[in-house]
Amino acid sequence: MSDFRENIDNLNVRRIIISSVVAAFGLVVALNWKDAVNALVGRIIPSGSASSLLGQFIAATAVTLLVVALATTVLRINHRLEKQWERMSDQVGGQIERVTDLFDRD
Repeated sequence: MSDFRENIDNLNVRRIIISSVVAAFGLVVALNWKDAVNALVGRIIPSGSASSLLGQFIAATAVTLLVVALATTVLRINHRLEKQWERMSDQVGGQIERVTDLFDRD
């Protein structure tokens, strides 16, 4: 039962809600870009419209490559920030221990 309570205490509802709202905004942006990419592909391939099968595959491939590149970049940045955070936490943690040792002396 203590594991359940500990997991509930660690749950950050505000972060979950903010993430969901940002994801919803991202979906709105993606839907708008979909139309722009389809129009661009329609101009590049004059033989068919943007709604042609070839145009849809080209647009899907281009968007997939872009999203994979962006996701990889975000994950790398997040990894670097986590390492930095751990280093800072270690440094600050050591300083906090030294300060509490000063106050714990009798």
